Parts: sequence; C-alpha cells; structure tokens
Amino acid sequence: MSFLGDYHTHTVFSHGKGTVEENVLAALSKGLREIAITDHGVCGYPENLHPDEVKDYLAAIEESRRLHPDIKIYSGVEANITSESGDLDITEAIEKDFDVIIFGWHSVRIPSKWKDIHGFWLPNVVKATKYSNKTMVRNTDAYLKAMDRYRISILGHLRRQVHIDLDPIGEMAAEKGILIELNSKNIELTIEDLQMLALKGCKFICSSDAHSPERVGDFSAADLFEMAGLDRSLIVNWNNIPVFKK
Repeated sequence: MSFLGDYHTHTVFSHGKGTVEENVLAALSKGLREIAITDHGVCGYPENLHPDEVKDYLAAIEESRRLHPDIKIYSGVEANITSESGDLDITEAIEKDFDVIIFGWHSVRIPSKWKDIHGFWLPNVVKATKYSNKTMVRNTDAYLKAMDRYRISILGHLRRQVHIDLDPIGEMAAEKGILIELNSKNIELTIEDLQMLALKGCKFICSSDAHSPERVGDFSAADLFEMAGLDRSLIVNWNNIPVFKK
C-alpha cells in the first residue's frame, strides 16, 4: 500500500525551483500515478502566478501530459485569501481552467485594496492583534465565505500563520467534501486537531507542498496522522485516487 498521487507542488511559475516537466519526472521516479501542479495565486504579486502567464502555465502542463500519458497531471492553483469577505485572488474566468484549487492564508500576499490591508491583513500580521478573539472570528468567517463561494478542493496548511476556529471550518469542509491537507512542508495541526476533524467526518489529503522537484512525493505529514491513532483510509490519496470537484 502507498500514496498514489501528490496534489500540491510548485514550479518556476511561482516560487518553485523546477519546471512543470521536472516535477512530473520526479513524480514518475517515485512511482506516483498522479500529480497536481499548483502554483501560487493568479495575481501578479511577487512569486505568484501572473494572469498573463496562465496560458503558458496551462500549455506547459498540457505538454507534459502529451509526453507522459502514463501519469495523470492536474492543473491547479494555490489561491490566497485576501479579504474578510472571503475573496480569493482568482477570477471566475480563470477558476474554470483548474482541476484542483487549494486555498489558504499567506502573509506575504498583501491585498490590493486599502480596506483589506487595514481590516484583514494587518490584524493577521501585527502581534498585538494576530491572536485576538476578534481576529479569529473575522478569519474564520472569511474562510467559511470562501468555502461557500469557490470550487475549493483542498484547505492548505490550516493554522499556518493564521488564527482560525477549526470547529466550524471542519463542519463545512465535511459537508462540502473539501479535503483537509496534511502538509509535509508546514503542518501546524495538532493530534487533537486531527482527531476532532476526523470525528466531524472530514477527509484528508497528504501532500508535499514541494518547492523543488526533489521534494515531490514527500508524504511525511502522514506520520502525525498515525500518531493520532487515525486510520489511513481517511486519507484520500493513500492507496486510492481522489475525485475533485468539477
């Protein structure tokens, strides 16, 4: 039994070090049957995929599909949440081009509107307000709005750099079939968090969050899942192929 696919990897189209083709070759060398290329944002912000690059990005993925029919290659994006209204930095026109949509908070992604900088981003980066109850409530509400508005596949590295209430987020994730990521690069979830989310009926996906081809296929975050005493059958890419929202 093994992991069959890695669904969170980055390339030079954002701030990864390898090309799409190099990530695919790395996945093949690890014996994976599937891989998703999920570069950051579609906003033109430094180290994020630029809207003008989407056509080239999708073309690079399509070329690797042509060269390697023996592995399934998903087009994806790791979108940034940018406001308390739950806005992500992807448009409806672009959203439809992606097979896999990961979303989460990234402190380096500064919103473009002053009201979102002042009312959403700053409270999450200033120590005096970052861990306040008011900030947590605002963040949690923003997450729930985004989960309701967008075709989200995966909640990426929950709790990393952001103060949220996992209880309602876990409930909505279970209800909508949104997967909880076990991120092998940045896992902030505790054993207690994983146990609570599993009790709510959440499903999980383990991924590398690889920023270089060498790290494609790193599923070490699953170790914490086992420490929590949870069955690996709750991880959708363990000896299985996940089905993502269309």
